[in-house]
Amino acid sequence: MRTPSRTIRLTVLAMSLVGANPPLGAQTESALRPVADHHVHLQSLAVWHLFNDPLPFVTLPADLDRVLREFERAWPARDNKIALSELFTDDGIFRYADDWVRGRPAIRMMLVGEATPLRMRAQEFEADDLLGHVAGAYGEYRDATWVDLGRYVLALRRTKGAPWRITVATLVKTTPPAPRVSDPFSADDVIAQLDSAGMRYGVVLSLAYQFGAAYRQVANEAAKVRAENDWVGQQVARYPGRLVGFCSFNPLKEYALDELSRCMRDSRLTGLKLHLTTSFVDLRNPEHVGRLRAVFRAANARRFPIVVHMRAMNPAYGRLDAEIFLRDVLADAPDIPVQIAHLAGWGGYGDETDQALAVFAEAVASSDRRTANLYFDLSGVVSPGFSQERKQLIVNRIRQIGVARMLFAVDGAEPPLIVWANLKSLPLTDAELRAIATNLAPFLR
Repeated sequence: MRTPSRTIRLTVLAMSLVGANPPLGAQTESALRPVADHHVHLQSLAVWHLFNDPLPFVTLPADLDRVLREFERAWPARDNKIALSELFTDDGIFRYADDWVRGRPAIRMMLVGEATPLRMRAQEFEADDLLGHVAGAYGEYRDATWVDLGRYVLALRRTKGAPWRITVATLVKTTPPAPRVSDPFSADDVIAQLDSAGMRYGVVLSLAYQFGAAYRQVANEAAKVRAENDWVGQQVARYPGRLVGFCSFNPLKEYALDELSRCMRDSRLTGLKLHLTTSFVDLRNPEHVGRLRAVFRAANARRFPIVVHMRAMNPAYGRLDAEIFLRDVLADAPDIPVQIAHLAGWGGYGDETDQALAVFAEAVASSDRRTANLYFDLSGVVSPGFSQERKQLIVNRIRQIGVARMLFAVDGAEPPLIVWANLKSLPLTDAELRAIATNLAPFLR
């Protein structure tokens, strides 16, 4: 297995000498900090656009485009809405600022609009001789940078030979508006975040699986998955001894095993991240389980560790899914560390997560050989609003499984020390908290 073990040991010594973080034995309980974030994602510009531009901008036919341009020109005129109202049918409806108004006279009275020009970009449209619609994003340019302000949908109608008129218009603001940036979350950002929390290591999990998410249609999908995994490899290679990188993909895709083979040949990558929710993996579907098993077998053959977001999309997820995973999937990876994210949930700690986690707790208690290399990360699990009963339930499961298998992780939702403070709100002993803070997954040792 390609792990930077020697480099990490040297880095531990060097950082201890310079005081970046006190040696583990020297940390007092009050100053105790986690050593590693076992679940952190980089976000490339390509992924940022994937999240923020879910539909590409399209070019409209001239007659539909004319409606948008006329809407833009009428928008800044706060004191006179005649031009805007004339774009609507007599009984047209306009929704803006969480209110609906009907008819041209009412639209004229609306004190809406902005001082700066509105720009409307189309992302989807359809039209025939009489009816049509256009949907897209609206915003403005600030210093030549597009700022996304919201989404719109226009329903249109026309009579033969007449221009389009709006029958329904709805504009919904996004909060807050997000300017485009060139490097949303790089290795430099991860290191800065770790340093601010006095932490040493980060396990960087690729978001390449987002390009293969089952609810998206992405052109040149496999190529974009490859490019994202390569970018993660380039990023973590800039910080040897502190960051390790995991590639990712949708395990149900035809290219999955080829991409795994490619990633395993890349010395910059240490393991594989799978996200069963976004991949729409159904653990109760034998075909899906078969594809997942093939990935686990291939990773095991090359000693390539796996981090898996196991919580499936099925709303009935729970004990049965965990039993299938343990019996039919985990059994095919006996020789590699497998880290299950979010204590087998997807954030928070609901009853369905507890039912799934109970399966692993029982297997560990019975010394099931399939759990020999099994670990769990605690990212996103603990909320300050949990009842004491819920917190005690989590602690009971942690103790059943054993604190030695518990890995501190953040997953980027909040600053690491906030996540650590939430975790400390659990009724764990000082010794248990210390163990969780200092635990390292085998691929970091």
